[in-house]
Amino acid sequence: MQKTSAWPLALSYIGLIAYASLYPFTDWRDQGIAPWAFLTAPLPKYWTGFDVGANILGYVPAGFLLTLTASRTGRGRNAVMRSSLVCAVLSLCMEMLQAYLPARVPSNVDFGLNTLGGWLGAVSAALHVHLLAEHYGVCVVLHTDHANKALIPWVDALLDEGEKYF
Repeated sequence: MQKTSAWPLALSYIGLIAYASLYPFTDWRDQGIAPWAFLTAPLPKYWTGFDVGANILGYVPAGFLLTLTASRTGRGRNAVMRSSLVCAVLSLCMEMLQAYLPARVPSNVDFGLNTLGGWLGAVSAALHVHLLAEHYGVCVVLHTDHANKALIPWVDALLDEGEKYF
């Protein structure tokens, strides 16, 4: 497994999402509604373009960084699906926790837009990895187990050295 800065960045960004989703952190209380009630609530009557954009763009970096982490650490298989699922679960948890904050309103539209943003970020990371791989002429540029040995001679030397012991 390779070291990557994408993982700590992804965790930091998830912390930022939690902070933005749950601010202000005061007056937590049970408001007498189930935390998941927003899922079956009717669509809100009012919404703004800023809300739509902020909910989508807020989760794009999370999906991007999670997918990049998976690709970089050799867990690239189904990375888009898994990163999108993590973003969806994160959004669901944040919306459910907002049910305990009187100053916040959980919304099924926010949940859907956050999930869409996470998916868009994941897809853009996968596209980024494939474009870089194409540019450098390798199968996957971020994980050398799948690299073209002719273009990276030191990988061939590492494999030759490893064969002496195994």
